[in-house]
Amino acid sequence: MELLDEIVIVFGLAIVVAWLFRSIQVPSIIGFLITGLAIGPSGWHWVSQSDVSHFSEFGLILLLFTIGLELSPEPLIRSGIRLISGAIMQILGTALLTIVVLSLFPSLPWAARFILGVAVALSSTAITLKLMSDRGETLSTTGMIATGILLLQDVAVIILMLIISIVFGGNAENGHGGGILLGIEGLAGLFVIVLVSRPLLPKILEQLSGRGGRELLTLFAVLMTCGGAWLATLVGWSPALGACISGLLLANADQRHQLVADITPFRDVFNALFFISLGMTVNLDAAFRHFPVIVGATALTIVIKTLVTAGSIRGAGWPWRIGLQTGIALCSVSEFSYVLAYQARHNGLLEASTMDLLVGYVVATMIVGALVYPYGNRIAAWITARIHEKKPADGDEIQTVTLRDHVVIVGYGFTGSNLGRMLRATHVPYCVVEMNPALVQAARKDGAEVIVGDATRMTILAHAGIDAARALVVAVNDHRATQRIVGQVNARRPDLYILARTNFARDIERLYQLGAKRVIPQDFETSIEVGAHVLRQFGIPDNIVEAQIAAVRSGGYGMLRGKPTNRAATEELMKILERTTTQTFYLADDSAASGKTIAETNLRARTGCTIIAVVRAGRPATNPAPDFLLKSNDVLVLVGAHAEIEAAKAVLQRG
Repeated sequence: MELLDEIVIVFGLAIVVAWLFRSIQVPSIIGFLITGLAIGPSGWHWVSQSDVSHFSEFGLILLLFTIGLELSPEPLIRSGIRLISGAIMQILGTALLTIVVLSLFPSLPWAARFILGVAVALSSTAITLKLMSDRGETLSTTGMIATGILLLQDVAVIILMLIISIVFGGNAENGHGGGILLGIEGLAGLFVIVLVSRPLLPKILEQLSGRGGRELLTLFAVLMTCGGAWLATLVGWSPALGACISGLLLANADQRHQLVADITPFRDVFNALFFISLGMTVNLDAAFRHFPVIVGATALTIVIKTLVTAGSIRGAGWPWRIGLQTGIALCSVSEFSYVLAYQARHNGLLEASTMDLLVGYVVATMIVGALVYPYGNRIAAWITARIHEKKPADGDEIQTVTLRDHVVIVGYGFTGSNLGRMLRATHVPYCVVEMNPALVQAARKDGAEVIVGDATRMTILAHAGIDAARALVVAVNDHRATQRIVGQVNARRPDLYILARTNFARDIERLYQLGAKRVIPQDFETSIEVGAHVLRQFGIPDNIVEAQIAAVRSGGYGMLRGKPTNRAATEELMKILERTTTQTFYLADDSAASGKTIAETNLRARTGCTIIAVVRAGRPATNPAPDFLLKSNDVLVLVGAHAEIEAAKAVLQRG
């Protein structure tokens, strides 16, 4: 019963801590780490030392399986070679700098320095993506860059763990030489498994999905997780590595998205279990003994890692503000660092004392990094304002455009590029402000005048001719940058027409307050288009559809945001919708009305609907007489209320 008691304690506290920390708007992951510190063997000892290893091992296996299942190279490929080069510079720069610092401690073996250098270079995927998701910054420029770097880091550490398992997988019986042989055998077995599973797994999943539904798919995912972990232990590899490889094998299947959807409710449970168990593994006695070292190393890591990452992003072609924001987002040390160190400790590459110190240091950087992240935009803006960057991201000289009465488009993504094509087709002059190197090339390929730089800086907008422009369109995914751009431009040109796009309803009023003349919420506009198509499908006249759209857009989309609307206007609109409308009906060969006169159909008496015109061979016959003979391929123009028209369609088609 002791293990069951501990499970109840762990998950019970996880619920309380998650609720409490969300209430005070602090990341719940910090609460999980602190909870683990408190209830672990070196804290209140609510969980025994022997069970901590089981919790951490189980949490690692589940966490790495979900990471492997969701790992996809597509975001990295879409980001382009510059982001890949920036990610490589960030990893190598941080690792090499850490190794240089660790060389001051000659007692550390070279292998331990290398492992620790890579561990420090890694950033927490779970913490960073969770923080970005909570703040709605996943799709921003910073979010896309951070996601690409995290993806490359995850791939690199998986490969490194595999190498460690192969090269250093020996044990007391066979030594490292036997471990290499065993690792080669494991690698050969992995090759065979991959070769067999690629054509076989999709068929298995198809059968399970077709006959067993979600239950069998979920059970199969659990089997793959445990089976991969078990097979990995047979060849001396980490069971967590085996679970990750199992996830990677399933990531290529067509049912991958269904599997991801099925395990998504459990993913947060896995994260909670892992971070609580990570907190429980911290040796508080060792942490207090080396408290000054941990504090100093944590502070140095936060600062140095931020600057190295910012320099790497700057070198890859983005401005300093984006580099600094990304650096702050990636300043914490990763959960994969613990996984890597755990693997190295398992293979005898790290001493127990070093491992204790590293775990305390990793947890400290996670907590501090999560607390610093909300202030990342302010810190980056403050530092950038003192850098006074004079050149754009790709090193070209900034030239001021000579256009007048033009449109300035900030951001050349999906919205900006489509707007540019429309303006070019209608011969309206425009220029583009963009800092993403790939989008800069796309804009220039389309023939647009491009100012390369960060539009949050007024000097960049001045080069774009903001003083002579007629309109400004802000179409970037960074809502904080959007607010800053709108506020600055309105202060300089209050007469300028400013249109801003946003992904969040909460930003609408703020952007209007800052000076935007029109704010387009992306999701709301999609809802309006869907509604308009549905209304037209039911034969609602275009002028009524347009009136409905205008009613929804009025008051800053108040109707969609749950705000009170003008009741009188709404009631009048409903009355209009209940009145008569006009629709057309095509008489097919099998129509019951084909070959009959209008009088024979008796349509008006039976349904209340009237035929006001008949179009035959492209020629309309208005107000047809009762003896007008209807023929196949005629198009009838019907007038009546919606219910009457629907009844008339049934009579005309089926009699």
